[in-house]
Amino acid sequence: MHTSKILAGARTSCAGCGTLGAFLLTFGSCVTYGQSAQSPSTTQGDLTQVSIESLMNMEVTSVSKKEQKISKVAAAIFVITQEDIRRSGARNIPDLLRIVPGVNVAQLDANIWVISIRGFADRFADKVLVLIDGRSAYTPTSSGVYWDQQDVPLEDIDRIEVIRGPGGTVWGANAVNGVINIITKNAKGTLGGLLSAGAGSGENTQELVQYGGKIGTNGAYRVFGKHFNVGNLAATDTAEAADGWHTLHGGFRSDWSLSGRDTLTVQGDLVRTGEGETVNVVLANALPQQPTFNSRTTADAGDILTRWNRTLKNGSDMSLQVYYDGYDRHEEGGVEDRKTLDLDFSHHLTAGSRHDIVWGLGYRVTTDDITPKYSKSFAPPQRTDNLFSAFVQDEMEVMSSVWFTLGSKVEHNAYTGFEFEPSAQLVWQPTTNQTLWASAARAVRQPARADTAIRIDTSIVPLDNGNFGVVQIAGTPNRKAEELLSYQLGYRAELAKQLSFALATFLNFYHHLQTDEPGAPFFVTSPGPAHTVFPVVSDDQAHGRTYGAEIFANWDITSRWRVSPGFTFLRMHVAADASSLDSAVGSVSGDVPNHKFEIRSRLNLPRNVQWDTTLYHVDALPDQGVPGYSRLDTRVGWGIGESTVLSVVGQNLLAPRHAEFGDDTPLHTLIRRTVYGQIEWRFAR
Repeated sequence: MHTSKILAGARTSCAGCGTLGAFLLTFGSCVTYGQSAQSPSTTQGDLTQVSIESLMNMEVTSVSKKEQKISKVAAAIFVITQEDIRRSGARNIPDLLRIVPGVNVAQLDANIWVISIRGFADRFADKVLVLIDGRSAYTPTSSGVYWDQQDVPLEDIDRIEVIRGPGGTVWGANAVNGVINIITKNAKGTLGGLLSAGAGSGENTQELVQYGGKIGTNGAYRVFGKHFNVGNLAATDTAEAADGWHTLHGGFRSDWSLSGRDTLTVQGDLVRTGEGETVNVVLANALPQQPTFNSRTTADAGDILTRWNRTLKNGSDMSLQVYYDGYDRHEEGGVEDRKTLDLDFSHHLTAGSRHDIVWGLGYRVTTDDITPKYSKSFAPPQRTDNLFSAFVQDEMEVMSSVWFTLGSKVEHNAYTGFEFEPSAQLVWQPTTNQTLWASAARAVRQPARADTAIRIDTSIVPLDNGNFGVVQIAGTPNRKAEELLSYQLGYRAELAKQLSFALATFLNFYHHLQTDEPGAPFFVTSPGPAHTVFPVVSDDQAHGRTYGAEIFANWDITSRWRVSPGFTFLRMHVAADASSLDSAVGSVSGDVPNHKFEIRSRLNLPRNVQWDTTLYHVDALPDQGVPGYSRLDTRVGWGIGESTVLSVVGQNLLAPRHAEFGDDTPLHTLIRRTVYGQIEWRFAR
């Protein structure tokens, strides 16, 4: 079992509506539709007001740190829009990400998700970079994300830009298999009040109070408070688990127009979360005990971010962003405390008539203090790391319909020194509504604290004469950075005014992947009682290959009905190098499904009623004993006047419960069928 998994382990009726929704999704309807409740403040009955053409020409910023139309981007990018968010029925970001082809979302228990892109799935999926308004959400402890600490009111998200494929040239280390960039709304777009409350089966409740106003003639703000509670899921078909979860979240955002050329954003959050889980862990201070018991986790997290944007006289623009964040996480019988300060500068300019250049500099310092836990410890327990970076990217217009982009990021980290992450991209638009693109890139995942400094007692081994042994995994100080060489080819087109299509294919080669190398057993007397240690040392003696394709389409069947199917195909192979003794490293290939299919239907009915349905099918994970499953989610929303929306959501309607991931550390639980109702009321200042 690999260190990332061990680290995760140390935390060691509506069905009728769903059936009718599936029928309508398949066979259509001849109803004459009326106005629909797009939001409490705006009614919009015609789905094509957000037309296929406007979706293709939507501007994104995550690929190159500048505004680009999707039609000109040489990357597999998917945008979750405000409309997608509102009509999804989702109550959290992980559930929103399920709709993205190429993104695998599996819920491990009520408060833990396994979210990966193009393979390598575990609780700390360490090859995906998550950003919230430009602030990195990953933890250098594991290079993963504590998703239970990443709460953003869905009503305040402007869009989520998801890049499948490497983004290291712009975003640096850990942007290996993809980037998830969550972008919230400008405060000027959320004036007035918002009250939202919901409740449903399984002790699920959620409340949001928010107010936004103007500051003088040039500024605006919003403040909010949010609480939610998620009840325990099912441990088995007959027993309840102990993984309930609750969170309190308060935050603010302010946006200022300082002049005709300067804008300023200041925002911050405070989050407190508490949750449970059932673990089976070795008690390192009470050997040879390895009990199964219910454990509690609490975390306090906060952040403050400031971003200044300026348009220069020559038409170029620059941005300076500074943020500070930290968290104090009590889990597994110990405490993890981390503080991070990050500075980022970027400048976008044109040179001549053919060069569009973005360059930037960055600096990050992070400190931690990690006390011993049930089965693991870090040596040293405290550490400070500095990360220096610089990047440049030049988009060159080769001819009127062909663009070539070349760039690289250079970083210096405390583990492996200098790292280079170059990329080359080519875009060809044979017609105004077709784009063919190709790219090649190198990206790295720099080592984390868990790779270099951790010690974990993973299991007790009974021996003869009443003796026992302990299997112990230890990090290695001189780890190499994991490396990706990625090649992509894609096509997107507006095939008709009612139909768009996107295809992305990829071939990835990985080097220096993690292995667990067995060592020679030895006998110790401390900590007592005396026992044999079976050491396993983390190393980087494996390689891998993945290839696959992702397909997505939008089809406006009528002006009131949009259907969006998507399909993902993935093949993954990981093997140990000839120098490795790790015989189990290939099993990570079985942690991701080979196929995933989803189809979304958004339907506007008379009298301001909307009916939205999503059907998923996810392949089995045979190595984990998790069968394939189909999931049906549906939402009915009713807009009452200009200020109120009532909605009812059903999730997982096809079965009373199912497993989505089979990792038993912590013990995984079963996802239940749920029904949830919500009321949302907006009022003016």
